[in-house]
Amino acid sequence: MSTHSAQRIDTVEAIIVDLPLVREQRFAALDARSQSMVLLILNTREGIQGIGEASLPSGPWWGGESVESIKANVDSYFAPLLIGEDAFAIDGILSKLDDAIYGNSFAKAGIEMALLDIQGKALDQPVYNLLGGKQRDSLPVAWPLATGDAAAEIDEAREKLDKRLHDTFKLKMGAMAPEADVERACRVAQELEGLAKVRCDPNGRWDETTARWALPRLVDAGVDLIEQPLPRWNLEGCARLTRECPIAHMLDESVCSLQDMQRAAELRAGSLISLKIMKTGGMRRTKTLSEMALAAGIPIYMGTFLESSFGTGANMQFCATLRDLPYGGELSGPLLVAESITEQSPEYRDFELHLQAGVGLGVTIDRDKLAAFRRDRNYSLHAVRK
Repeated sequence: MSTHSAQRIDTVEAIIVDLPLVREQRFAALDARSQSMVLLILNTREGIQGIGEASLPSGPWWGGESVESIKANVDSYFAPLLIGEDAFAIDGILSKLDDAIYGNSFAKAGIEMALLDIQGKALDQPVYNLLGGKQRDSLPVAWPLATGDAAAEIDEAREKLDKRLHDTFKLKMGAMAPEADVERACRVAQELEGLAKVRCDPNGRWDETTARWALPRLVDAGVDLIEQPLPRWNLEGCARLTRECPIAHMLDESVCSLQDMQRAAELRAGSLISLKIMKTGGMRRTKTLSEMALAAGIPIYMGTFLESSFGTGANMQFCATLRDLPYGGELSGPLLVAESITEQSPEYRDFELHLQAGVGLGVTIDRDKLAAFRRDRNYSLHAVRK
């Protein structure tokens, strides 16, 4: 690896981007026809540009942040703290941000992503080499079924199977009454039996009584995994379900921080942990969280917030460093988002997403597409200097 000189951050720009979805996506809290993210663009005085993406599922319902809050906070609070800092002093930068700004893990993850992109470009290395090196070239990828219509979802799944894009499907649940949701899931699982794996995600919308009623029915229908059936705060309840129910039980919302991971491991609150760069505040913290889970004997999974083609490429750089992913992951955003904002297209084939070659994050923004889909073309560049 080549030596480097300092890369001092000179300008910081936060751009909201809105991309249409190929179909309506039903989350537990809302229905969405578009996906929004913030591109965080850091330029150094030495001439290198790093880009990160802060992506979140259609508003603040999941983690409290929104694209609007991310842009406002980056412009007003993050940028003045970043200007003049060396992009290679990443621990010091993130500590400085943590001291001054509570929470905001999605924004911090996007900033860290841009810093790693600068480092990789300066060193002529892919980001996965900055995180310990590559252990995989591809990831088995599940597809979300989220229309609420079982017949339409069965047809959608069969189409994905025929195209060899996905052979694992996850039903987004929680927007319907539990009885209707379970009936729908059982119908889909029974129709796809022997053809595909089927999983369910109620997004924390069930109580324990509902979960105890639902899980045996889902198991009988062939569902092989349940994600976050209980509210995120109820780790004790999650532990009871993990002990008593004969199905893999994955925690997502319940494990967002290293402290969450420690508590979940102590309670044996889940049999699987969903990793997401955004919720944990960046790739490096997510790598630490993954190592904590594995040290406790808990398998890991690569989750998604339906990132764009850019954010998915960045997530795949991180995912390349993970050896053991027995249930695969969900980096399927570019196939659900109707427009790409990168010059390279993500490669999905044989039911897997494949790692793209290149330095830094390995993906390049298409400037024309960015101009077309940025929410407001009149942003002024934040160029405060020390």
